[in-house]
Amino acid sequence: DLSMLQGLSLYSNALTGPIPSTMWTLSMMQGLSLYSNALTGSIPSTVGDLSMLQALELSFNALSGSIPSTIGNLSMLMLLDLSSNALRGSIPSTIGDLSLLQVLYLDSNALKGSIPSTIGDMRIMQYLSLYSNALTGSIPSSIGNLTMLQYLNLDSNALTGSIPSTIGNLRSLQYLFLYSNALRGPIPSAIVHLKALQYLFLYGNALTGPIPTAIGNLTALTWLDVSSNALTGPIPSTIGDLSSLQNLFLDTNALTGRIPASIGNLTALTWLALYLNALTGPIPSIIGDLRSLQRLYLYDNALTGPIPSSIGALTALTTLFLSSNALTGPIPSTIGGLTSMQLMYLYANALAGPIPSTIGNLTALTQLFLYSNALTGPIPS
Repeated sequence: DLSMLQGLSLYSNALTGPIPSTMWTLSMMQGLSLYSNALTGSIPSTVGDLSMLQALELSFNALSGSIPSTIGNLSMLMLLDLSSNALRGSIPSTIGDLSLLQVLYLDSNALKGSIPSTIGDMRIMQYLSLYSNALTGSIPSSIGNLTMLQYLNLDSNALTGSIPSTIGNLRSLQYLFLYSNALRGPIPSAIVHLKALQYLFLYGNALTGPIPTAIGNLTALTWLDVSSNALTGPIPSTIGDLSSLQNLFLDTNALTGRIPASIGNLTALTWLALYLNALTGPIPSIIGDLRSLQRLYLYDNALTGPIPSSIGALTALTTLFLSSNALTGPIPSTIGGLTSMQLMYLYANALAGPIPSTIGNLTALTQLFLYSNALTGPIPS
C-alpha cells in the first residue's frame, strides 16, 4: 500500500501498457513523472482526484483519448506536460481553473477545436506550448492577460483570424512562435511593446500590410522571420536599430522600395533573406559592413545597379544568391576575397565585362552560376 506516496518518477524507461488505475487513487501525490516511455491508453477522469498534485509529466508516450475536463480540479498544479502523445478532442475550458499553473505543454498531439478563452485565467503562466496540433479558430484576446508569459508557441496549427492586439501586453515575452497557421490581417502595432522579445516567428501565414515602423523598438531581437506572407510596403529603415539581430527573413512577400542603408548597422547578422519580393534600387554598399554574414539571399527582386565592390569584405560568406534581378556593371574583382564562398548564383542579370581572374581564389566554391548575363572575354584559367 503506497497511499502515502508523494512523488513518483519512472521517466525515460521502456515501460508499456496503460497507466494503472490504482495510480490515480494516490491522493497524497504531488509529483508524477512518467514521460519518455511507451505508455498507452487514456488519461482517466479520476486524474482530477489527485488534488495535491503540483507536477504531472506524461509527455513522449503513446497516450490517446481526450484530456478529461476533471483536469481543472488539480488546483495545486504548477506544471502540466502532456506533449508528444496522440491525444485528441479539444482543450477543455476547465483548464482555466488551474490558477497556479506556470508551465503548460500540450504540443505535438492531435488536439482540435479552438483555444479556450479561459486560458487567460492562468495569470502566472510562464511557458505555453500548443504547437503541432490541429487547433482552429482565432487566438483569444484573453491571452493578453498572461503578463508573466516568457514563451508562447502556437505554430503549426490551423489558426485563423488576426493576431490580437492584446499580445502587446506580454511585456515579459522572449519567444513568440505563431508560424505555419492561416493568420490574416496586419502585424499589430502593439507587438512593438514586447521589449524582451528575442525570437519572433510569424512566417507561413497570410499576414498583410506593412512591417510596422516601430519594429526597431525590439532591440533584444536575435531572430526575426516574417517570410511567406503577403506583406507590402517598404522595409522600414528602423530595422537598422535591431543591433542584436543575427537572422533576418523578410523573403517571399510583396515588399517594395529600396533596401535601406540602415541594414548596414546589423553587424551581428549571419543570415539575410530578402528574396522573392519586388525590391528595387541598388544593393547598398554598406552591406560590406556585415562582416559576420554567412548567407545573403537577394534573388528574384528588381534590383539594379552594380554589385558593390564592398561585398568582398564579407569573408565569412558561404552563400551569395543575387540571381534574377537587373544588376549591371562588372563582377567586382573584390569578389576574390570571399574565401569561404561555396555557392554563388549571379545568373539572370545584365552583368557585363570579363569574369574576374580573382574568382580563382574561391577554393571552397562548389557551385558557380553566371549564365544569362552579358559577360565577355575569355574564361579565366
